[in-house]
Amino acid sequence: MANTPLKPMTVGNVVSAGLRLYRDRFSTYFPIGVTASLWALIPILTLLPIPFLIFFQQINPSILWAASPIWLILLIFTSAKSITNLALICRLAFGVLTNKPETVKEASAHVMPKIWKLWLASFFAFLLIMAVSLGFAVVMGFGSGIVVGILIGSQSSPLAYWIAGLLALFIIAAFLIFYIRFTIGLSLIEVPLAIEHNLTAWGTVQRSQKLTKGYAGKIFTIFIVAGLIFVPLQMVVNVLSDLIQRTLINTLAMDQNSPIFITISFLVAYILGILFGMVLVPFYQIIKSTIYYDLCTRKEGLDMKLSNE
Repeated sequence: MANTPLKPMTVGNVVSAGLRLYRDRFSTYFPIGVTASLWALIPILTLLPIPFLIFFQQINPSILWAASPIWLILLIFTSAKSITNLALICRLAFGVLTNKPETVKEASAHVMPKIWKLWLASFFAFLLIMAVSLGFAVVMGFGSGIVVGILIGSQSSPLAYWIAGLLALFIIAAFLIFYIRFTIGLSLIEVPLAIEHNLTAWGTVQRSQKLTKGYAGKIFTIFIVAGLIFVPLQMVVNVLSDLIQRTLINTLAMDQNSPIFITISFLVAYILGILFGMVLVPFYQIIKSTIYYDLCTRKEGLDMKLSNE
């Protein structure tokens, strides 16, 4: 694959390459995706009993507050493990794309020591996204004030309503475009760190932004199309969830408004959603590696090797 002439970076080329790679090495990537998903689920699963314990007055809320630092440490550790497994898929996929495949053991030896760099890079990305979201809230506050001022000063003129509406739409559209471009710039942060030499946590954030610059629209479209491919599977999941709920109603004669039925329905939908995510997650990591490979080839001639540090 790496020795064939490079075609233009199109949605079809990238998505089809990702699908072929996932299909051919499903038995390798899927278990790693399952592992990543399970690590991410652990903190959530520990929270599930809490509403029942509080409802039945089996636990003092002050104990929960005291235990919250332990839960936070658990969250940090499990999220780091999950992110590292996602990065592992990226490295394995990149090795295949460059005709230098590695075994899971070989790739793990290079990726796992970077666990805290990977977590810190993700934390930086989270902070940046939160900062942008906060900035939008501030801008919306000022924008709302301007709109209200226009409406008050115009004495309910129809033209003023049009101007205010267009101004609000412009602010929202401008933010959405900026937000998409910004988040796309952070979408590959784990890939360079898993593959390249001597990158820091902040360095991989900058690397992702540099590589994706000028390609945000195409990358966004690739992610959307990649998700649409799995819509039929999502429909199957929804049908299964509905069948299980109907079985509970008809077989066990459960009331749809009962707390037990609502809880069971939520858990069923949640578990099926998790299973669906386990299938989807490895595919998206492969897509990221394919995009990274393509961008490096175009911008830098792919003059790099898998790091052996």
